[in-house]
Amino acid sequence: MRIKLSIPLILIGFWLFFWAWYAWPTQTVGTTGYLIRTSLPKNNKIIILMYHKVNPFPTSGGLGLRVNPSDFAEQMSILKEFGYTVISMDKMVEFLETGKPLPERSIVITFDDGYEDNYLYAYPILMKYGYPATIFLVYNHIDETNSWDEKLGFPSNHLLNWDEIREMAENGITFGSHTLNHPHLDEIPLAEAAKEITISKILLEKTLKKPVNYFCYPYGDYNLKVAHIVKLAGYKAAVTTRLGVNENKANPYTLKRVRVMGTYDRYKFIRELERIR
Repeated sequence: MRIKLSIPLILIGFWLFFWAWYAWPTQTVGTTGYLIRTSLPKNNKIIILMYHKVNPFPTSGGLGLRVNPSDFAEQMSILKEFGYTVISMDKMVEFLETGKPLPERSIVITFDDGYEDNYLYAYPILMKYGYPATIFLVYNHIDETNSWDEKLGFPSNHLLNWDEIREMAENGITFGSHTLNHPHLDEIPLAEAAKEITISKILLEKTLKKPVNYFCYPYGDYNLKVAHIVKLAGYKAAVTTRLGVNENKANPYTLKRVRVMGTYDRYKFIRELERIR
């Protein structure tokens, strides 16, 4: 039986074809065998990934802040597979300040709080790929536990000790400040916030014998006055928990990030990288 196609239907068909061709991002068959959207950021947009715990044990916390090491390993592999270039915070800030071109699909890796599992599980994987990363430390709790979470009934987790920090600092890991005690900076007196921001930098630099140029707002909480204190304290940049990418000339003291959750499988991780564009 012959099916007659009207001219309008043919035109609609061609329109849909060309729309899909140009509007739908490039597709690649990943190792899973599925077609995957790979519309990746160009070199004028940079993604900062936000991790907390990389830990296989459910007792260490829920999957909102905990990524299984096997999933983390796959995510680092995906970055390589899909042509991302992992850069340091230094390279990113240079781009923001000068517009100096970066490799296409540049991405930054960060960890909040400084959990010991970052050393035990994430660090070896980062070293395998030669990826730099930045870990934000809560100075008064180094080699202790996350008491700010324990007070709220969340699981206790041991934090990095100085030997682990020093080893990583010699092998491509940058350390930034996450304050002295992990407070809500926009809820405490400004003078106290200034102490948390400035003294933590001074003490970290004294112990590490290296500049500490980057800051992370606990809970992502800040306001314009707090951000200004971060700048006056001598930091080059600060990261928030706001979702998004960072373009040339973005405010270096309110940088956006992409949170990675433990519920993400391979496909979800890739889609999250695309979704925020």
